[in-house]
Amino acid sequence: MENCGLGYQNAVLSAVLSADSAAATLPVTNLTSPQGNPAYAWRADVTTATLTVALSQRGGVRVVSVHRTNLTAQASWRIVVSSAGNVLHDATQPMAIVAGQAVCVLPAELQCDVVAITIADPGNPDGYLSIPLAYVGPLWQPVRNFSTDSSSGFNLGVDEVTALSGAEFPQMRWIQRKASIAHQSYGAAETATLREIQRVAAVGENILFLPDPGAASQEEAIFGRLSGGDIGNPYGPADRRSWTFTQTERL
Repeated sequence: MENCGLGYQNAVLSAVLSADSAAATLPVTNLTSPQGNPAYAWRADVTTATLTVALSQRGGVRVVSVHRTNLTAQASWRIVVSSAGNVLHDATQPMAIVAGQAVCVLPAELQCDVVAITIADPGNPDGYLSIPLAYVGPLWQPVRNFSTDSSSGFNLGVDEVTALSGAEFPQMRWIQRKASIAHQSYGAAETATLREIQRVAAVGENILFLPDPGAASQEEAIFGRLSGGDIGNPYGPADRRSWTFTQTERL
């Protein structure tokens, strides 16, 4: 098991984005919106399309992910990472879609200037691809992992009507995954990164949280809002700082 990872430097927000297919009212630039609603998505009018992320300046990329999509379990993607025209990574693999999201963690961080992502889902019953959220960028991992006091769960949007007989009729509107992460062992040198993550989250940008970047399945990954507490120093002179944050899926 690898130490958890946080992605907070999303190149999609500052890169030049292009796609070989896009609906007129749902352009690829919609990927810069923090909202996960299909009304703010990039929609390709075909079931195979390529998204090209041209970084504003050469930078590190370790993770490529998409979230809140309409992709099916049969979808696959080809990810090509290049620098100055030289291909650093080129792999085609199943997307392993779980709850509409897919995450690809590269074996190592690559310094690059272009990431091309070709998504193929020929059996999609909608006849198009809907991608509301994407992350392309580095992954920061602390030296030590989070505490076993951490937990995960759901926020539920449920309308309930109760009849005079007491019969209940719940109607589910939305399900939002969440995690409460407690960490007791950050190093003092890592607190500068924690503060930067909180500054990014405070302006409404989404943060990617991977409990185990080395896991075969990234089902527990959450891309969304991060709300962090104060950084503590519970162990006196020891090089250990505490920080608890809540991560909620962006809907």
